[in-house]
Amino acid sequence: MEAPQRVKDTPFLRNVGLLLTYHCQASCAHCVIRAGPNRHEQMSLEDARTWIHEIASYRDGYVCVLSLTGGEPFSDLDLLRAVVESASESALCVSITTNASWATSREAAVNILLSLPRISSLAISTDVHHQKFVPFQVVQNAILAARECGVAAYVSIVGDGDNDLAFQRIKCDVLKVTPAENIREGITFPVGRASLIQARLQYTFSETPPNEACQAASSPCIFPDGRVYGCIGPLIDLQDQHPLLLGNLHESSLCDVLDSAETNAVLHALRIWGPHKLITMLREAGFGAHLPARYVEGSVCGACFSVMSDPAVREWLGELEKDAAFRRRVAYARLYYLNETGMLEVAGQEVM
Repeated sequence: MEAPQRVKDTPFLRNVGLLLTYHCQASCAHCVIRAGPNRHEQMSLEDARTWIHEIASYRDGYVCVLSLTGGEPFSDLDLLRAVVESASESALCVSITTNASWATSREAAVNILLSLPRISSLAISTDVHHQKFVPFQVVQNAILAARECGVAAYVSIVGDGDNDLAFQRIKCDVLKVTPAENIREGITFPVGRASLIQARLQYTFSETPPNEACQAASSPCIFPDGRVYGCIGPLIDLQDQHPLLLGNLHESSLCDVLDSAETNAVLHALRIWGPHKLITMLREAGFGAHLPARYVEGSVCGACFSVMSDPAVREWLGELEKDAAFRRRVAYARLYYLNETGMLEVAGQEVM
């Protein structure tokens, strides 16, 4: 059984996300969901409370963290407070992804954080695109306010790769106010609004996809319309059925959707081996003409999207999902590499 280059250790389904809103004060050029000031779709409080209850009840409290994202969750403070309060009552730790536009001063940021029920962490996004709308001083206010309030703060920066000078400059600024272990780095992937600026992105390309496991696929995310995705990565831009579209909570219970995800072999193959493994299998199956000629170096998300955006590949993956030998291989790879027995336990004799 071949070992992946790097297996992430994020436990499956311990973290579930809610995308609260598409509204955002900024309209960043690289936004995957095309959020902005003219977008007003958001999750109803009734749905949010129902789904939080289902999340907290799943397997008697198996889920530990509720991650709130958008858009900008702080753009509707009343909704955010009510959702955080509901999560706190359900004993879920709460993490919020934000651009920090609300931290107009350190004092204002402290007051806003103290006005919320207890949250565990902030994931603050800043990069060359965000900073056209949210100056770094505002981000610094949020970092310092979080520290003062005892809230862990992590900073996410994306760029075009190692040679992106703007990325390096922003990272240096962030390092002045928070240690390196609090920084999360990523590569911009050209989907959503970023597809319009793809020609300007200064990527480094490779003939082979990154040989890395996917961490994002461990944490599903619920959208305002009830759709549940296996990650909040680039595949949300695909309108057709694909392996990471797990279901819809207006059609199925959260328990059924998450139990089904537990036995989703393609999803777990991405968690164990990343898209590199599936791309190798596709090439061996004669699908070379449907694969990209080159891949963005270091971008697991980019490789995943470029492959699954092809209808023939999605159809092949649908058939692969039904293959008993592949499902068995993935189930035991989960046990071997990730020490996870969930697929074996839920599927029973199916993979034995």
